[in-house]
Amino acid sequence: MTKSNLHTHSYYDDGQDSIDEMVQTAADKGFTVLGFSGHAYNPLDECSMTPEKTNQYRQDVKRWKNNPPKGMAIFLGIEEDSMNPVNPEDYDYVIGSVHYLTKNGQAWPIDYSQECFEQMLAQGWNNDIYALCKAYYQAIKAQAENERMQIVGHIDLIAKYNDDQKYFRFDDPKILAMAKEAIEALAHAGKIFEMNTGAISRGYRSQAYPSDQILDLIFQNQGKLLINTDCHNRENLDLGIDECLKRAKTAGFTELYTLTQDGFVGVPIDEFQG
Repeated sequence: MTKSNLHTHSYYDDGQDSIDEMVQTAADKGFTVLGFSGHAYNPLDECSMTPEKTNQYRQDVKRWKNNPPKGMAIFLGIEEDSMNPVNPEDYDYVIGSVHYLTKNGQAWPIDYSQECFEQMLAQGWNNDIYALCKAYYQAIKAQAENERMQIVGHIDLIAKYNDDQKYFRFDDPKILAMAKEAIEALAHAGKIFEMNTGAISRGYRSQAYPSDQILDLIFQNQGKLLINTDCHNRENLDLGIDECLKRAKTAGFTELYTLTQDGFVGVPIDEFQG
């Protein structure tokens, strides 16, 4: 059986735990694949790793990668913000995420807080949620040209504070059309989409990214899929994986992706465990 998570943070960025603690918890929980994905340095983001912390992070993960717990493979990844490229040769894989949007020379954080989100919507996009979502999904679509990254991070992060559908309906056809355009480009480029439970553990969403509607679009466009927990606290390392497996099966997926020493591979979905 395969138990996999490739979106893991530590106290080198905005996570709570050390690399050692994460690895030990993963071993205790029966993980077979664990990938670390610290936030790459971004001078706008106080949660990202400084260059000094990045070096320490790389050393810590490599130590475990070269001597992992029995039955587990460990990989050194990075979460790259779309505004700040990384050197992919330094890592086994790259998660590409859009955490910021720019408008009139100002960079706005998408997921820092609900207050910041509402300021972005009001001051940057004149309270036009369609215009904001269009800008977001255009930035997501641009990731199809990003040859550095393999995994699309939380594709509907724009809906982090929208669990009650305060800002838009998940089934809004206009917004789904924007998402569909991005998904088509990303799927054609061979990018892997993640189901991401991170917002559940932090109390923002009751369901993992993406919404059921967007998950259906990924399936309809023959997109590749994997499940990540975007873990910032070792106790949540496997949070929500079982529910994601159920949702993926309901959407029609028969295989999920994970990382091996030979690269990303598709594995029958019934071989995964939560």
